[in-house]
Amino acid sequence: MKPKRTDELTDREKEILKPYVSDVSAKVFALKNLNPEVIGAALARYSRAPTGLKETIVREFLNPDGTPNEVKGSALIDRVVNKFGDESVAELAVAPLCIEDVSNLMTKVIEDCRIGGSPIEESTRYVLYDQKKNGEWRYVRPQSILQSGLGNKFVETMEFLFETYAGLVEPMQDLFRKRLPEDQFQIEVERQGKPGKAGWDELENDSERKAHRIAYGFTIRSAACDVIRCILPACTKANMGLVGNGRFYSGLISKLLTQGLGEGHALAGDIQTALNTQIPTFIKRAAKNDYQADIHRNMRRLCAGLFAGVPIEKCAEVVLLEDPQEESQTHLLSSMIFPHVQHSTEQIRKVVRALGEEKRKEIFATYIGERKTKRDRPGRALETGYPIQFDIVAGFAEYRDLQRHRMLTQQRQDLGVLLGYSVPQEIAQIGQEELVRECFDRSEDIHGDLKHAGMVDEAQYVTLFNHYIRWNMGMNLRELGHLTELRTQKAGHPKYRRTVQLMTKLYLKRSPEMEPVLKFVDYNDYDQSIARADQEARTARKSLSAGVFDDMD
Repeated sequence: MKPKRTDELTDREKEILKPYVSDVSAKVFALKNLNPEVIGAALARYSRAPTGLKETIVREFLNPDGTPNEVKGSALIDRVVNKFGDESVAELAVAPLCIEDVSNLMTKVIEDCRIGGSPIEESTRYVLYDQKKNGEWRYVRPQSILQSGLGNKFVETMEFLFETYAGLVEPMQDLFRKRLPEDQFQIEVERQGKPGKAGWDELENDSERKAHRIAYGFTIRSAACDVIRCILPACTKANMGLVGNGRFYSGLISKLLTQGLGEGHALAGDIQTALNTQIPTFIKRAAKNDYQADIHRNMRRLCAGLFAGVPIEKCAEVVLLEDPQEESQTHLLSSMIFPHVQHSTEQIRKVVRALGEEKRKEIFATYIGERKTKRDRPGRALETGYPIQFDIVAGFAEYRDLQRHRMLTQQRQDLGVLLGYSVPQEIAQIGQEELVRECFDRSEDIHGDLKHAGMVDEAQYVTLFNHYIRWNMGMNLRELGHLTELRTQKAGHPKYRRTVQLMTKLYLKRSPEMEPVLKFVDYNDYDQSIARADQEARTARKSLSAGVFDDMD
């Protein structure tokens, strides 16, 4: 007769469980030494098993000899996730993943997948790109470009950019060494049990002097990196780490297979191969989303026709959009168009307002596409309607930091050259402004060639970090408070601090009674960094023949 199941673990079961749980007697415990699929399957049983997880693991997912029954775990996940379609169960297995030598452009594609994954990437603010690796500068060489008639020009341009970058490293570090001599640099030390700061002459031992040298070197190198990355292209290689759940990875693989860059297609296969060693069943269904691919292609074609010959109008760097309810349809259609053009939301809305009803219906129908199942889900334009919405124009370098906020909706436009660029003042101070502007000229030249050759997606690779990009952010008040108080703190980059300060001021001008929610926004301009960033932006605006930017005064 089969023994009655109980909540009580036998001594034998406790012994078997010890390698897999942090404490066999605790009500709160961590799991260890188990395949992620076994963990996911055991957690999935919580909703149906009458006993606790420890009992479930030892009785259903461990063999009699105490080894994990990985086949049973995978079978349960396959049944629940892939046959029954319970996607929430796909969030129960987590895997760490490392991705190396992908383009900075591709890291943004990956990080657009907002929910269920936590990314961290190599920072161009702290890492120098002045050394070749295996005889090559660190940039991605897309096969589609190399195999076109523009392959040689692409390589020649990238080589020039990286050689110029390498040549700027030492002069820029010298500039910052003069601004901040080593004997004036201070580090944090402890004196009589209390923290404080001390310069070189106040250090007491070799350990403190070593810490001082390391910190000073890092500070100077970081300051130089911050400036000279202005000419790094979007194809610059980066390493990144991800921790994500099965649902996140399945969506990521599908996204990479669906977007238009060959680098992403190859990366999807590499990710699937790596994760097949950890959570194969959770990503089993990942595939190209033909529904989304068709919508993107059709919307790009439709928007190209709608905005053919429509010049980009002047705009401010940060615009707080007004969203009256009576224009909700116009706003929705404009949001559908936004990622496929280079125009501002306000200008897109002007164009949409002038359209007849038939053309409006065509935009809506094209964006929704032919939905065949409930899994054919339209894009983020349907998230429009946030109480707070900004259009922002800033450098790609600054976008990379502000993109990381996920409790909101962001849509970005393709990286391009039409919105101009800025050159840091320090470049002129070391006598290299003409050389750096040549980098931008060469980048824009091949960008135009690639677009003319029909390689619209690939043209993004050759844009530089200080080329401007436009994106839209919609959020509620709670997220605005989080974003502005976090991104204006002293340690933040002066350029994105300036952008976020502008966002705050525009919002409080409209809603001054909300000032307590934004109480800890830091408006200070440390070392006049924001003033310099502001001057760079204004100089860039004036240098644009099209006059894309308007003064914020």
